[in-house]
Amino acid sequence: MRTLSPKDLDRLVRTHRNLKISALVTVLVMFGVMFLLIAAELSFSPACGIAVGVGLGALLLVPQQRLLAELGIDKDEAKAILQAERKRRRGGS
Repeated sequence: MRTLSPKDLDRLVRTHRNLKISALVTVLVMFGVMFLLIAAELSFSPACGIAVGVGLGALLLVPQQRLLAELGIDKDEAKAILQAERKRRRGGS
């Protein structure tokens, strides 16, 4: 596993945290919109909802993918680095 400078590691951790927060907010907003559409008795195509969800998911990943490309690591390396950092912060060996 490659080691990152403290600055790059902080950027990776912050970007990952922002990705998780953005995903949660997006899911909550999508459920809210879906609830409003159902309450207003409007019909909508499930395929449209799937397409919107996939599109939003792809947009949410852009900053993370850009950072990984800038750091020269792939998603598996990033997961391993984040897991090791999480373990280190919790005081694990």
